[in-house]
Amino acid sequence: MNRIFISYRASDGKKDADRLCADLSRLYGEDQVFFDKQDLRGGTSWRSAIMAALGNKPVVLLLFTPDLLGMQHPEGGRRIDHEDDPIRGEILTAHQHGAIVIPLFTEGMTVPSNAELPEPLRFLKEAHALKLRTEDWATDLARIVADLRSHGIAPKRDAADEQDKPKRTMGQRMQRSLMWVGAFFVGLFVLGLLVSAFEGEDEPVASGGPDPIVALGQQALQAIVPPAANVAGIWWAIDESNRRLRVQLTVVGNLVELQTDPFPVGWYPEWQTYANGMRGQGLVVNEVRYHGRGVLGNVMGVPRIEMPYQALTGDGRGPLDTGSVVLNASADGRELTGTFWSNGQQAESPLRLVRQP
Repeated sequence: MNRIFISYRASDGKKDADRLCADLSRLYGEDQVFFDKQDLRGGTSWRSAIMAALGNKPVVLLLFTPDLLGMQHPEGGRRIDHEDDPIRGEILTAHQHGAIVIPLFTEGMTVPSNAELPEPLRFLKEAHALKLRTEDWATDLARIVADLRSHGIAPKRDAADEQDKPKRTMGQRMQRSLMWVGAFFVGLFVLGLLVSAFEGEDEPVASGGPDPIVALGQQALQAIVPPAANVAGIWWAIDESNRRLRVQLTVVGNLVELQTDPFPVGWYPEWQTYANGMRGQGLVVNEVRYHGRGVLGNVMGVPRIEMPYQALTGDGRGPLDTGSVVLNASADGRELTGTFWSNGQQAESPLRLVRQP
């Protein structure tokens, strides 16, 4: 029996809806989550499922994306203002039959004003809303699970279950191993120095200089786990067609942020195809830019950046795609080379950055 329903605008909400459905199905079981993968929006299947679950206090998770309220109707005006809009029909059906509707505000979305909501849907302003952000997905998912529990829907598995914790990457595992090795050798250094100190305790020790134990310990640790390289500054991403894209890397401690300049969708066929599809749904995408936050560390002495990213429109709407980047620094610190993974394309491509002269 479905007790959780995911309602979304397919034009820009399908990726988040797919991911949310997968996570909730894993936690609650597939039979508890209704997700209209065939996009039979507002059809008999959805309404029947709502009606069948009324006795079990069903909950509708409504993904607020830009197109939810902003998509245009073929006959003019906003689609949400027309009674034939399937999303409007889903929300009203749920509300009229006693279902609990929880708005989920995706990246960059805020509570709409009364003027932005059609009059029949203004009850949503009073609904208890949550966030569902790509970069804080695990945290936001845990809050959604807690909210569902308060409505009497408990997961079969806890969201914080050990199997659901993010797995360490190979780089992170190597860093952890190196830290333990470093600690071991530092311990040996300290033990040896302490033994020497006790054996020669009658000899005077010069004062005024740095503590030899601390100094040697620091040298040993730095020799085994070198500090992260300074990769902050302006870089250029150069693709196979020798196109150059300006990339800004900002580093604070071991945290690194990546931002690119916007580039035209015509640079790459996959982005041009995506833009053409969105244009048919009323969304204009002329430029794309990337933004990510990750970690700067060392793997076997080689500085490495690992980060998730988002692809956004030139003016910051999105995400249009998500993925991950892994970059290793060259010995002279002038290049970063690695891989670029796209979740949307389910493909990996090489990535090369050169430092701006």
